[in-house]
Amino acid sequence: MRLIILLSTFAMVVLLAAGCEQTTISTGPVMSNEKTGTPMVKKLSLTAAPQQTIIRGGTDDVAIKISRENFDAPVTIRLSELPQGIEAPATEIVIPAGQVSTTVKLKAADDANVGEFKVDIDAQAEGLPDNVQTFTLAVKEKQTITPDGAPY
Repeated sequence: MRLIILLSTFAMVVLLAAGCEQTTISTGPVMSNEKTGTPMVKKLSLTAAPQQTIIRGGTDDVAIKISRENFDAPVTIRLSELPQGIEAPATEIVIPAGQVSTTVKLKAADDANVGEFKVDIDAQAEGLPDNVQTFTLAVKEKQTITPDGAPY
């Protein structure tokens, strides 16, 4: 039975990794179900796109999804390692119990550093280890349009 669960979990992770999102999972200590006495493990899954792009002077939405197993407590989301010139409106966002997603709007200054940067998404819930996922944020120059409509 454990082998089947392990193989199923591995297959799900491979399928998700091959798609356009990535998922990381953190698990907590085994607890007993109060009604049945069967063991239960708290589990928090975090899903987000592995790549985001923002243009200098623009904004970009980072969609973050979570799933909870065997708990329904709030989950705190933090973004860290944002490059110079990129801001998020809040240092932390709480996904309340019963909700499963949030969107963080990033804003790039006109002089934001251009390049590709690794940004961490940290999901925290009481009684679980931090669930940290890294995505690549590509910061690009604004394109200037010539009078004939061609970018340069």
